Amino acid sequence: MAKLEILPKRVDVLEVNSPESVFRINIDILNEAFGVGRGIFAKAVYPDKKDSAIPRTKPGDRYIIWMPKLYGNSSEWKNVVSEDGTEIYEVAEGSRTEDWIDENTDLDVLRLVFVKDSAKSPYRFAGVFKSGKMEFCKHTYCRIASKVKIIGNPVSKIELMDDNR
Repeated sequence: MAKLEILPKRVDVLEVNSPESVFRINIDILNEAFGVGRGIFAKAVYPDKKDSAIPRTKPGDRYIIWMPKLYGNSSEWKNVVSEDGTEIYEVAEGSRTEDWIDENTDLDVLRLVFVKDSAKSPYRFAGVFKSGKMEFCKHTYCRIASKVKIIGNPVSKIELMDDNR
């Protein structure tokens, strides 16, 4: 079996609506923006272990990379971005309505979000979001930054360049 070649990190700044912040597949996000060195498969959330996080910019801030699809998929989650792009609604459907959220969910985790609009579209950076309002089967995330500096390869620090908290 041939060894997978991991491409060097190519992005230092992620910005909403920038052509430099668009990625073909989710593995490209992890490898090219964060220097993670993942293989050929990635889940919609990285890191995928509950108690781990990518590096923080401020004491207490924890980050994950979230790559939701905005079109029908089999995960029983429906993700919708508001018209102005400042909110994301995550809605549990089907069997997910019974266990849609873990009581131990970390509400302080900041999500670096890359959305995929259709099966044929690339992933695009949508911003950094924090947890907002929670209702039964619906979770709202609010954008707090649209521009991020990623330092190091692999990433060792993340700076929100327009922190709106």
